[in-house]
Amino acid sequence: MFYIYFDKKIVLIFRKVSKNPQHNGIWISTRRENHASLKGEIPAITDFVLDEGFDTAWLLLSDSHDDFESSAIQLCELVLRRNKRIGKVTSKSTAMF
Repeated sequence: MFYIYFDKKIVLIFRKVSKNPQHNGIWISTRRENHASLKGEIPAITDFVLDEGFDTAWLLLSDSHDDFESSAIQLCELVLRRNKRIGKVTSKSTAMF
């Protein structure tokens, strides 16, 4: 897993491991209020389902999705444009900068 920080925020996590491959792809750091607009803009994005009963605000772009590459590019462009819907300040992200 590779954690991507930008502008003092965690923005994305890249994951490719053999355990729980349904979680492989790009994890998108966001808030619940941004889910509908991000999924509307990039239809390949889905809710991140970790375990039954575990609620998370992260979204997932699965590496098995047919539009993975073009959707990943769209995500990176949003991050580069400092889109307010992507990224969260965390204690770890502020300690790094």
